[in-house]
Amino acid sequence: MDHFVTRRSALTAALATGATVGLPAATATARATARPAAPGSTADPEPGRVWELPTDQAAQEGDPEADEIIKELVSAGQMQLANRVFHDWTRNDQPVPDAAPSVLYDFLTRNAVLTEDERAAIDLVKNGDSGKLVRGNFEAITMTEAFGGLFTALADPLLAKSVWYAKFDLVMDIGRRFSRTMNTLWDGIDGGNWDPSGNAVISLVKLRLVHAAARQTGLAHGWNQARDGMPISQRLEVEELMYVGANNVQLAAKFGFRPDPRQIDELVQLIRIGGRLLGIQEKYNPRTLDQCNQVLADAAAHHRAPSDEGIKLAHNMLDWMDRKIFPGAGAVGASMVRMMDAHAADVLDIKPNPVLDVPVATLGPSLYRPVYEIQQKFPLLVPVHEKMFKIASKTVAWYAVDFRDYDLQMPVR
Repeated sequence: MDHFVTRRSALTAALATGATVGLPAATATARATARPAAPGSTADPEPGRVWELPTDQAAQEGDPEADEIIKELVSAGQMQLANRVFHDWTRNDQPVPDAAPSVLYDFLTRNAVLTEDERAAIDLVKNGDSGKLVRGNFEAITMTEAFGGLFTALADPLLAKSVWYAKFDLVMDIGRRFSRTMNTLWDGIDGGNWDPSGNAVISLVKLRLVHAAARQTGLAHGWNQARDGMPISQRLEVEELMYVGANNVQLAAKFGFRPDPRQIDELVQLIRIGGRLLGIQEKYNPRTLDQCNQVLADAAAHHRAPSDEGIKLAHNMLDWMDRKIFPGAGAVGASMVRMMDAHAADVLDIKPNPVLDVPVATLGPSLYRPVYEIQQKFPLLVPVHEKMFKIASKTVAWYAVDFRDYDLQMPVR
């Protein structure tokens, strides 16, 4: 596999002068535990509906509605046209282009919408304390996803194989896959992206179809469904959603990101809306933090193991950091991965490096504190922290080229 990466995917690596967060509550300790029970917790806000932990059955299930759209586009030779539609369709309030094939037009029109309850939940987060908390810890959340969730996902052999077997630029260039995941994170937690002029709804619905296209491509290129279930199955979809969402809440705690119970409920509802737009079935889409943690615990206990694909993809990213940012940047990134989740680092064959691990663990919590906290506790460091933030912002301007209007295109072959 070629070691290519887009500029956007390197954002968090460029910010990496050192960071650390502790192991998530539902990973390291869960390896020795029994699989959690499937029913939802007693705090389930929808007690009339039974939540199911996505396990063996969910591993056999894809997304029938989206999968059928891809099959119809392929059979009609309309994938290139669909890609052009994706390129032109970029705003939540923008009508689906008239040029879209009818089957795609109908799908996008029906699915790129929010219910009144979902809109109210998003507005509550955006305009309330939860939104302020997220905005004040944006750098920390970015770091936890870049060196926590993204790498931890590769410690699941089937998630790594789903990336590998898709066989198109989304994954042949592992950095593009990272870039798109970071785009999804930023789109989801930035409240403005849920506005009519934003792109959160569109990005998630596009990604749902990209996953469907990757499923079809993987099945056509040797994926062993009898042994491994469905590529990018419902189980894997939920697991990866948790790595972009609830896992970050746990990992960012050492950066001072500590939501209260009400804020946690609001953030979980935001994650849940994202899951619905991605095509996760209602029965598998977590409704509480307890359910989110059950998914993370089950993944750590039962779905982690070394794989050639996961190890190669993880080291491809670290190697790229050495080449693109500066020699040694990959080693810093490796220390950050290890500090996020030592077990995932072991699975991915990322070796301990005490020379870097210790300073990364020491400096990280200070470097990625919210600005207001720096001002209160360390007034003399405010100018330094502000300069760091400006450098980071310029880095964003360079690396975070807006790929949203075309980076979620479906493969033509």
